Formats: sequence, C-alpha cells, structure tokens
Amino acid sequence: MNIREVVIISGKGGTGKTTLTASLASVAEERRILADADVDAPNLALLLNPRETGRQPFFGMPISEVDREQCTGCAICEKACRYNAIHVRDGKAVVDEGFCEGCRVCLHVCPERCISLKTIERGIIRRGNTALGPLWHARLYPGGENTGLMVALLRKEARKEAEASGASLIITDGPPGIGCPVTSSVTGGDFAVIVSEPSRAALSDLRRAAGLCGILAVPFGIVINRWNLSEELTETIKETCGNEGWPVLGTIPFEEKIAEAVGAGRIPTVEMGDALPALWHGIQKTGRLKR
Repeated sequence: MNIREVVIISGKGGTGKTTLTASLASVAEERRILADADVDAPNLALLLNPRETGRQPFFGMPISEVDREQCTGCAICEKACRYNAIHVRDGKAVVDEGFCEGCRVCLHVCPERCISLKTIERGIIRRGNTALGPLWHARLYPGGENTGLMVALLRKEARKEAEASGASLIITDGPPGIGCPVTSSVTGGDFAVIVSEPSRAALSDLRRAAGLCGILAVPFGIVINRWNLSEELTETIKETCGNEGWPVLGTIPFEEKIAEAVGAGRIPTVEMGDALPALWHGIQKTGRLKR
C-alpha cells in the first residue's frame, strides 16, 4: 500500500489551518487517517468530535533524580550541570525537573553514584473514531518537554494504523511556526500545504515556512485564506510566490457563514462551496498524491 501524507502548516497561528484540515478531510475520497500534530494546542477534535477508543501516556526523555539517603551534598553535580538543573539545598542535591535535559553528566560525575534516571508522564496520546475516519491526537501537559518526540510518536501511530487498515492517505494538522514540532510534523511528509493570509506578518512567516520545507526537501503549495480582507496584500503574496516559484493552490474568501459554521462546531464544507473540492484536487495534482 502506497500511503501518502499531507501536512497542513502555517507560519503563524490563526490562519485557519485546522478549519482547512477538517474541510479537506471532508471532501477527500480516499480512505484516510487523520492526525492533529499541534500537541501544544490541539483543536482538530473540536470540529471532528471523536469518540475515544484508546489512550496512552507519553513520557518523553528521562531526567535525573537523586537518592537523598546516599547524597552527601558535595555539589560536584551542581558545578557540572550546564543546564542549571541541579542544586544543593539543605545539604542534598535537588533536581529541577523543568530544566533537566537528561544529559547524564551528573550521573557520571557523582562520586556516590546516587543519581539515576527516571521517566515522568509528559502528556497523553489519544485515538478516536470520527465520521471522517480515525483521529490520532495528543496533548502535552503544561511545562512538558520533547514536543518533537511526541509529534513523531503520534505520526508513527497514525501511519501504523494506515498500514494495518489499508488507508492510502494521512491528513495531518500541523502546528504553526517553524520550531521543533513543525519540523517533526513535516519531516518525511509527501506534501505540505502552507496556509497564509493577507497580512505583512503572514507574508514574513510564509517565507520562513517555505524555507523550512525547502530544507527538509518536502514539496509544498500555498493556500491564501480570507484573501478578500486585503486584495492588495493578496496580490503581493501571489507575486512573491510567483517570483519564488511557489505554487499557489487556491484562495478562500472570508465569509460570515464560514465563521458561523466553525463557531457552531461544524466543518464548513457546504459553506465553502465548489472551491473546496477544486482545492483538494489541486493539492492532489501539485503534490502528485495519486500514483
């Protein structure tokens, strides 16, 4: 089975990325698996209303812990730690779990050998059934680390189910920006859809997102959402895309009926009209998703 993955990203938040993800999933004809890789602020489930069928804890990377009975408070570990994550207090070494990176230096320098590694739960990965197909989504707990690792595990689970079920398509709602979770979402994908909007900030962020896709060698195309809020800036974005050789897949207007549908928790498939299937076919053609 030749499984293709489309990742929807944006250089900035608030461009309508999640709405577009759900809308594209509603018109895709292929058997599909859905994934929400925005683990810091997942909201695809708000539109898809999954019925949960499974969950698993996410532990992330191990961190250090000190056996207070054996610790002599020599402070060698404190001096060796480059992350300022371990300090001697009241004669005993104490690990700040929010700063520890699990580099193991303290384990190697401790003369008493009283430091070990432990794992703590950093988040939860969930699976649910929706009207559009299975949804894999997750949430990182506040202050949790290893977002990129969590995204990678989430995508791995989605792909495993696609392979087992015979699904030929994975549609992933990626996080905004260009940081670690975005890199983890796009790496290895077959095609990225970058959602932009007519603003100077969005154009700047579009350049960064396109640059990231170029570095990762993932082909991409641009969708301009709410294009009619500024026709002048929309033309500027199109001109920039033309100069850079970036394909513009289509545009979506701002219409109150679309916003009202999303506000009511509905996927605006009907409200977007014929433009939505045309956009999906453009993504299939440009991304060469059908083989």
